[in-house]
Amino acid sequence: MERAQTLISVIDFKRLLKDLREKRPDICIRYRLLGEMWVNHFVSVFYITENGVLLNDDITHRLISIGDLSHIMQFEIDEPFQGYQPYYHYEVHPLLDYKAIPSA
Repeated sequence: MERAQTLISVIDFKRLLKDLREKRPDICIRYRLLGEMWVNHFVSVFYITENGVLLNDDITHRLISIGDLSHIMQFEIDEPFQGYQPYYHYEVHPLLDYKAIPSA
């Protein structure tokens, strides 16, 4: 993935979260939900559900549940991983997951 590529689909974002959980649990993410400001600090991926994610906040010792990944508008990671750059804001776009239906 090139640094200029900032848009990713929810499916690719979910794949990234799974890879972080399985291969690099030491890498944390910071995110921004739809209509909200960025969370204050980085959190680790604890568990992936069908449509959401459970995140572990080591600072507050809480689990954060996000039931729908499409509610995450932006994210960043704290270490380089699979072409993703640290501290770079990536945008999650659910519409990238749907293929255009050709008109009749």
